Amino acid sequence: MEIYCLSEGELYRIENGKEKRILCERVESYRDAVRKMKARDEWKTTGKGAKFMGVEEKEYGEADAFSMLKGVGACGDKLIYSTYADGVGGMYLKNGDEENYIFANRSEVIAGIDCFDGKCAVSAGNNAYENHIALVNTQNGSFEQLTEGFTSETHPHISRQNSDIIYYTAMGFATDRSGNVIEKSPCSVCMYDLRSSTIDEYIAEDGYDCIKPQDDSDGNMYFIRRKYVPSRQKSNLLLDIVLFPVRIIKAIGGFLSVFSMAFGGEPLRTGGKNPAKSKTANEREAFVEGNLIKAEKQLNASDDDGVIPSDWELVRRSKDGSETVIKKRIMDYRLLDNGDIIYSNGSRIRLISGAKDTVLCKMKLANSITVIQQ
Repeated sequence: MEIYCLSEGELYRIENGKEKRILCERVESYRDAVRKMKARDEWKTTGKGAKFMGVEEKEYGEADAFSMLKGVGACGDKLIYSTYADGVGGMYLKNGDEENYIFANRSEVIAGIDCFDGKCAVSAGNNAYENHIALVNTQNGSFEQLTEGFTSETHPHISRQNSDIIYYTAMGFATDRSGNVIEKSPCSVCMYDLRSSTIDEYIAEDGYDCIKPQDDSDGNMYFIRRKYVPSRQKSNLLLDIVLFPVRIIKAIGGFLSVFSMAFGGEPLRTGGKNPAKSKTANEREAFVEGNLIKAEKQLNASDDDGVIPSDWELVRRSKDGSETVIKKRIMDYRLLDNGDIIYSNGSRIRLISGAKDTVLCKMKLANSITVIQQ
């Protein structure tokens, strides 16, 4: 059994309790090209002359280079990974050091990947709001979009009972009269039937997001349930009135500080920070599945319980409709053929086998867990 995952923009394989970074040819070639371009033009933005002229350092796409891995999946005994950079997406088959492209010139961001029974289902998006379920032919790269509309459809899973059924996470958007998105809907689990091309809402719960569906060969359905958090929080008018003067003063101070740095090169306060520089991320906040979470512990914590909020639950719904909460603080998981579950809690990758729950590896915010089962 080979276990893979994505963590902080890199692909890893879990071996003997440790993570091993896996090099992806497409990713490494792009990063190497970025480094060479930056080294070639470095003289233009460094040295006394550039400093005197006020030349700013050029952006060469470093952000894209180190976040271009978007998805990973297993196709038989081979690994599939997807990339997106400079407006171009691609999918690649990887077997050890050998790599072959499925396609390398599409405009979609391919995030979710699931292969079963000769089919490959993906979530393809425009890197903004819309994401749709599609089928990809891994032999010739042909692409068939199955769903449409102003929705986000992610985490495709081909049913292990019937490969003509694809389960996925669906989320809609509300817009104002100008077409601007003002709210997102709770996530639900939908079912697409390849035979009839019909869509049915399969699991939906008031006040909750239901995401990442997976079923087993016995007909049990697994998914992650978490509390629904609307994008627009209700305002507290009394609190807004009390804090209004404070916010005005902070806004004026921030403007004057930026003005001082832009034209004087110095902050208003001695030792003050340059507001033009990016802020260090709060170690108690992180974006997970597009949601800003408040980690219950520091993100670099060594605690086995993980950092994901406790309302993120892995749920099993049996054929009779009864539900069982398998585990809390679940960020991602993979259901194995034998019923075992490999999951991430934000700080560990763990294995549930029967009554045992063991640590496989320490891994920060591991997602897209993929298993090649021998």
